[in-house]
Amino acid sequence: MEASRGIDSRFVGLAAVSGAAGGVVMALWMMVYSAATNNGFWTPLNVCFASFIYRSEAQMMMHDMMMHPGMSMNEPVQPSHLAAGFLVHMSFAVVVGIAFALVIYFAIRALRLPLLTTRLGYVGASVIGGVILYALMMYVILPPPIGANPVIPDMTPRGAFIIGHVLYAITFGLVAFGLLRPTMVAPTMRRAAA
Repeated sequence: MEASRGIDSRFVGLAAVSGAAGGVVMALWMMVYSAATNNGFWTPLNVCFASFIYRSEAQMMMHDMMMHPGMSMNEPVQPSHLAAGFLVHMSFAVVVGIAFALVIYFAIRALRLPLLTTRLGYVGASVIGGVILYALMMYVILPPPIGANPVIPDMTPRGAFIIGHVLYAITFGLVAFGLLRPTMVAPTMRRAAA
């Protein structure tokens, strides 16, 4: 890919692939953590992410967990919930991947931050984005008053969830850096370096 090319469908597609890679790593981390804490391997997809679609069932589970402290979230796997949870999670991962790539691209080109054209700088910026995304989701977007999904902040273990966001960001950063590197270096920045 030519460095002079800007944002085109190829750029967006590669950013989406990078976001999907990060989404897979984050989902695997959350599923392994869930299984290790006796909450069931599929619970993050079957219950948590699916709660965006199946809200009444998620609220009933929250009620049951309050009535029975220590109750496991390990529910029988329902194929529709598993599929919905997978689609919701991967859709978010792809959209966030595209957004991260666009923000970093803008920072490189418009703000002239050449550090972001290095692997360490790109991954570092991605991790900062992952932590910001975690904070926005847990404290602004998901809970009331916006209330995109008020069940998630109460059901999700904070430490594991922030680690999941950092793992997403590291994976996204490494994959996106490899795939999008040719578009990152602005021709004017190259001339200045030469």
